[in-house]
Amino acid sequence: MQFCPYCSTSLETKLIEQYERLACPKCDWVYWNSPVPAAGCLIEHGGNILLVRRKTPPHAGEWSLPVGFLQFGETAEQAAAREVAEETGLRVETTSLIGTYSDVVNPQRRHLVLIFRSRILGGALQAGDDAAAVAWFSENNLPPLAFASTRSAIEMWRAERHGPPTAYYFCPRCRSKLESRPFGARNQQACPTCDWIYWINPIPIAETIVINNAGQVLLIKRKFPPRVGDWALPGGFLDWGESAEAAAIREVREETGLEVRLVRLLCTMGLPSLLNPEHCIVKSIFIGEIIGGRLQAGDDALDASFFSWQDLPENLATESTREALNRWRDQIL
Repeated sequence: MQFCPYCSTSLETKLIEQYERLACPKCDWVYWNSPVPAAGCLIEHGGNILLVRRKTPPHAGEWSLPVGFLQFGETAEQAAAREVAEETGLRVETTSLIGTYSDVVNPQRRHLVLIFRSRILGGALQAGDDAAAVAWFSENNLPPLAFASTRSAIEMWRAERHGPPTAYYFCPRCRSKLESRPFGARNQQACPTCDWIYWINPIPIAETIVINNAGQVLLIKRKFPPRVGDWALPGGFLDWGESAEAAAIREVREETGLEVRLVRLLCTMGLPSLLNPEHCIVKSIFIGEIIGGRLQAGDDALDASFFSWQDLPENLATESTREALNRWRDQIL
């Protein structure tokens, strides 16, 4: 956008509410560039989910949940059901919200995507005019997925489908067989003899966005499962007695050879584990600056390299990596 839609004056960049925005110097109109809302559905049938093969860019030929933009005066639930009908031929009813997600189409535009659970009411399965194909897929046989919102919603569906883990079967105190008991909103494994409880707590992880003097970010290429060969932030599990800050610094050293000083905490994230979707992790993601060392991939990394925002690799290991980098980018632009 170059010109004011009200008075046609050339727009200028101004710092407004801590962000640089395009604004009109004549009539004070501001281009807020807010996320564009979209909605879609995750439809499950017989343990499979329904995906649509995209016919047009972006990501033509890849698969996604049936999703589209809201029309004027339409609710998110109405838009989600309409998009399913247009793209798949099925009539559905939304039942509950899985989550809200951010898709970045390009550096200048972002979508806010609401994904709903839904149930089929009728219709006949047939690809619409804006879809190349429509098909059912099992969770273990998914095709290349187009958007972060689709991948994140499917990860959430997997975690809900498998339920909480039952890794412990016997009490470590008295050897009695554990049984399932309700505690709050979920069941936990508990001992009927001594009342010991196996609390299913998130596993803590620390990661760091390391920035060099050129403003580039450090990524490592994963050497071990999951997502071998994909790029990720340097990070890992906390050791016994270790703080998140100490773990973040140690992981950068072990994986890249660099010494860093942590500047601040960027964010925390809770999400299903890639190693086992029945477990969940909580990430502490820091911003770090280099104070020493020499860049060299460690034993648990295939490579370590710096990337500018414009040249980030397509194969990022996790959606949380992408989301953390998006948050970092939003704060520096």
